[in-house]
Amino acid sequence: MKDILVFNPVALENGRGGEFFSIELATGLNNFYEVTLIDTNRFIGKPLFSKKEIKKKLKGIESKNQIKYAKFHIFNLEFNFPYPWEIVRLYKLVKNHKIIYIAISNFKTDLIFMLFSKLHRQGKFVIGYHKPLYTEKKFSLYNLKYRLTILFFSIFKKHFYHHTISRHAKKYLERFYENDKVIFLIEGLELRDFLSSKRDENKRTNLLNFLYVGSLDDEHKGVGILLKGIEKFLEENKNFEVHFDFCAFGPLEPELTKLIEKYPQKIVNYGFLSREKLIECYSNNDVFLFSSRREPFGRVIIEALATEKVIICSKTIGSVEILRNKEFAFFLKELTPDEIKNKMIEVYNLWKKNPNKINNLMKSAKNYIAQSYSIDKEIDMFRKLFNEITVSNK
Repeated sequence: MKDILVFNPVALENGRGGEFFSIELATGLNNFYEVTLIDTNRFIGKPLFSKKEIKKKLKGIESKNQIKYAKFHIFNLEFNFPYPWEIVRLYKLVKNHKIIYIAISNFKTDLIFMLFSKLHRQGKFVIGYHKPLYTEKKFSLYNLKYRLTILFFSIFKKHFYHHTISRHAKKYLERFYENDKVIFLIEGLELRDFLSSKRDENKRTNLLNFLYVGSLDDEHKGVGILLKGIEKFLEENKNFEVHFDFCAFGPLEPELTKLIEKYPQKIVNYGFLSREKLIECYSNNDVFLFSSRREPFGRVIIEALATEKVIICSKTIGSVEILRNKEFAFFLKELTPDEIKNKMIEVYNLWKKNPNKINNLMKSAKNYIAQSYSIDKEIDMFRKLFNEITVSNK
């Protein structure tokens, strides 16, 4: 029997935070265990990774062929479900591993793993919670999915452990599961390239450079409010020496394009970038903009801090846990255009009047993140967890 199976519920080609996590977890653990990684053919939006890029990132780890899902539509809703023979193939993989790690998924997939836990009684199943557990829309399908899944997992208690990257989520999940079955472990990142990056001193050194990285959506990322705040800032401060870089894509791209057309010398959007180009973009900016409405972690915050950025950020569970009491974090009191504008003015004035302080804040940001959120620290924590649960009879 092999050691660990990491199951990613969507295609690795999606190339978003969850896929980064699965790849880095699998490759990190593969230095100590026999690890298998498997994903599905489910896509969420435009794929960002090619199979060639994924193969390079896997560093030789065993990756099985994707589990195939059927896709069908009812009205405007899309439904996915694995073909019956694919469920059988997945179970054969599951029963051949001691530990199975799966990020929480749609209810149908979660229910399949609940069934697997009854069939594979020697296995230990670890469920990862990497997304917000709720949305402000009380009666949304998003809330229903998570509440239903948490309810059903509370019935299948014996073989399941619940991993969260948020202390706040841990407290919430402890209402449903035994405390020793809910584990908080940091989400570490492979930061070596970020930490070793250097700024190109020939690029816009006489400007204060702002950066946004991620999806251009308003429901989760608050980008609609961010764009309005930037527009107000530029309208009222025409003489400020600033520039805005976006490495972004998504439904609000037309709104960003209009803003770029209005201020072509002040704003540019590079779209989706390769890891190397993204690190370069991080390195050549000064202030990172984080406007999410809800976020249990904030991977981009970690990347930005590793490249010596100060952060203007909204108050989400993830950002508060990472940045609480940190001088290099400038929290928004509320997510409004005026508050974003005012906070950018505050940082700009500090940069103009006390550049040494800004530089010191940037250095302390890098030191903090290097010590606290490396992939090595994450893997050490997972090793300790897996060693404990493999000898546990609970």
